[in-house]
Amino acid sequence: MKRQRPKTYETTYRGQKVRVTVPENDSAELFDHIREQLSPEAVAAIVAWLQPAHTNDPQVDRQVRWFADQLVQLLGGNDNFARLMDELGL
Repeated sequence: MKRQRPKTYETTYRGQKVRVTVPENDSAELFDHIREQLSPEAVAAIVAWLQPAHTNDPQVDRQVRWFADQLVQLLGGNDNFARLMDELGL
């Protein structure tokens, strides 16, 4: 049986063109790991740092916003996030 090669993408790293792989999109597994490894307070603190983050790449900004929104949902929504933020003094 012939082994399939992973899909790669071209990008620029430190001024040089390189090919990189991107893991398959299995966000359920990612969020299961986050739930297992991090407390809700730690997740809330991460979101607090991600929300104001901006880069010079709108696509990266969109992805960071998506991730922060997913983490808020992991916490049970905006109300729980706000409660944790108050508890943490953020």
